[in-house]
Amino acid sequence: MATSADYIEFVMEQLELSGCGLELWCRPMFGEYCIYAGEKPLSFVCDNTVFVKRLPCVADLLADAESGEPYPGAKGWAIVDIEDGRLLKELFTLLYIHKPMPKPKKRRSTCKR
Repeated sequence: MATSADYIEFVMEQLELSGCGLELWCRPMFGEYCIYAGEKPLSFVCDNTVFVKRLPCVADLLADAESGEPYPGAKGWAIVDIEDGRLLKELFTLLYIHKPMPKPKKRRSTCKR
């Protein structure tokens, strides 16, 4: 089941209301979504559920969070209570501070015929 447009809109509204102060945006990916701050991917939204990787910087915040898989074979992901504004503010702020920038993509060489 793919994430509905209504649900991702609700998630983005909740993040804005949390007051985290980040410019968050989302990109659709295969019927699901990835939430970014700048170029940093912070969270996945899959099957109308928000998932965050259990990183050391957010371990205390996610200690009681239910675990889940945003995609088959994924390990170490927590399900986020999207209606807890205090949690969202702390969680997304910490993720933005501590997650590294993604590695630059290598350019593909063009084949000459």
